[in-house]
Amino acid sequence: MMAPHVNPMAIEYGVVLKGTGRIQIVYPNGTLAVNARVRQGDVFWVPRYFPFCQIASTNGPFEFFGITTSARKNHPQFLVGRNSLMHSLRGPELEAAYGIGERRLKRIANAQHEQIILPSS
Repeated sequence: MMAPHVNPMAIEYGVVLKGTGRIQIVYPNGTLAVNARVRQGDVFWVPRYFPFCQIASTNGPFEFFGITTSARKNHPQFLVGRNSLMHSLRGPELEAAYGIGERRLKRIANAQHEQIILPSS
């Protein structure tokens, strides 16, 4: 699975080059917008600021090519993993927002060691 992320500067278009998988997109409020099976030749798009992830099927590889609509630098903001927003925002403000202590927030933020590609469960 490619870690859930948000494109802050652009819409993303994707073309499935090989294999099958799922595209999951959620609204900015966290509710599910799309949970679609995709296969070779399918095209998908994800609006700016909508969190999403690409998940390979269990029976083979899932390769896709992504294109964004902005000429500006669009640095995807990952929601989990070692380079996630959780690590960037970690501090008393985030602890207060979630109503949890420093130790629990640290345990949550450090639970995912991988950066971008997450292994299957």
